[in-house]
Amino acid sequence: MAQALADERRRTAAEVHDLIMQDLSFALATARTLVDDPAVEPRASAVVAAAERALAGARDVLSGLTGKGRLPVVETVEAGVRIAARHTPLSFDADGVPAGAQPDQATLDTLVHVAREAVTNAIKHADPIAIEVVLEYADEWRLRVRDDGRGFDASDAGGGFGLESMNRHAHALGGSLRVTSAAGVGTTVEAILP
Repeated sequence: MAQALADERRRTAAEVHDLIMQDLSFALATARTLVDDPAVEPRASAVVAAAERALAGARDVLSGLTGKGRLPVVETVEAGVRIAARHTPLSFDADGVPAGAQPDQATLDTLVHVAREAVTNAIKHADPIAIEVVLEYADEWRLRVRDDGRGFDASDAGGGFGLESMNRHAHALGGSLRVTSAAGVGTTVEAILP
């Protein structure tokens, strides 16, 4: 009976990978190319965010089926921001994360979401020369994404989709999100999660 159950879990995991994750990855890559088109950017951004969540969910299902643990927080966040940065130079500092520190899945998902969204927003709207990402943990998770782009009047941001999404994710976990910026001096997004 145990062997039959293990075999069924492996078969289901293979189907999730081959039938769902492969096509979802292709759709996500295609949607990311549309984000640069001003005519469809708001909708494309929404599709990219939804596809990233779906792909992360599929990875969680796959991990659960195969019994393999998830990647450490530092590797997961760094991989996400490096992909989002595209060709813009990005520095990633996680020296403030103690060895073995690992958030629960909801916190990890939010850290990745906020980090990717902040980097994506910088690339799309700020034309930065470089982006700096810092991840720290000491009783709470602290994520800071700073770009040296054109900046904006943060008091007049209007709450675009990306900012609203980051705010919603942080507050859902009892955390906070702060955006500081001014024209010509870049932008800093800081999330603090319990």
